[in-house]
Amino acid sequence: MLGHVSDYTNVSPYVRLRGKLFWMARWCTVTVTDGDGRRHSLDVLADSSYDAAHLYLHAAKSNPSSALPVPTRETVFDVVAEGKVHRVTGDRLRDWIEKRREEFKGPRGYLFGQREVMD
Repeated sequence: MLGHVSDYTNVSPYVRLRGKLFWMARWCTVTVTDGDGRRHSLDVLADSSYDAAHLYLHAAKSNPSSALPVPTRETVFDVVAEGKVHRVTGDRLRDWIEKRREEFKGPRGYLFGQREVMD
């Protein structure tokens, strides 16, 4: 029966278009704990746990009125996607950002370059 809940339990996060395999972004919750022990979370649509942490960094730095703590190299990002928790450290995120800035070319590189970087 189409539309039944069990029909959608085996849906793949990949999409095939003309024989090519594309990765679909998924919703993630990024949580950072500030110096006082308070947790701050943000929901983002990201391609990976590093992309999710980078989107959090961009949101925190580009919008100071959001009250999100600005991440540093010592920050640990807890990224929850599809029930799994992934940890991304600030140092590793900074390395990932630098690597992607060198790799991405064209429109994708331009758009990626518009995001904030870690100090």
